[in-house]
Amino acid sequence: MLVGPLLLFNVWFTSVLQQRHGVAEAFDTGQAEIDRVTGELLIDVWTDGSFEAALEPGEPLLDERERSHMRDVSLLVRILGAIVLLSAVIAGVTGAMLGGERRRAGRILLVAGGLVGTIAILLAGTFAVAFEPAFVVFHEIFFPPGTWLFEEGSNLITLFPQPFWFDAALAAGATIILAAILVSLLGLNRWRGGPRDRPAEP
Repeated sequence: MLVGPLLLFNVWFTSVLQQRHGVAEAFDTGQAEIDRVTGELLIDVWTDGSFEAALEPGEPLLDERERSHMRDVSLLVRILGAIVLLSAVIAGVTGAMLGGERRRAGRILLVAGGLVGTIAILLAGTFAVAFEPAFVVFHEIFFPPGTWLFEEGSNLITLFPQPFWFDAALAAGATIILAAILVSLLGLNRWRGGPRDRPAEP
């Protein structure tokens, strides 16, 4: 269920939100240039790169503090990616082990989908009605103190303004909720289609 949010780290999605919030106009440049720089930064997020993309030849767009924060972001994203791969392996192994127990597998999927979906709805609701406090708490949990605070108008904030992250957070929550629904439907299908559990022997 983390696949959806991680897939949002792509230049097409970010371009839509940056156009929506006038990022190119804020830098007095074209959207193609913003897409190019953002694309380079996103590649760096996935590969632990240097984050030295520049709008013009010369100085990187982000200063050292901003690049340091992006390296922290990169570490978090790569950890989440590793969790996704490990989860896929575990799901494949347990799915094979439960291949003949459709109802049991269905119950597990229903519980997992319902639990994750409920948590995602609560978090999405929190971000929707109290985005700024939730945003602060998220950063305080996952990033070293003081490393993620930047002055309004810094290049990092201009490239990814707070309204951008509000929209992105809701989209991420929606992908998790959708995944939870799909998992629950798969679980319901397996539960209904499997043989009835045998009563325990006396």
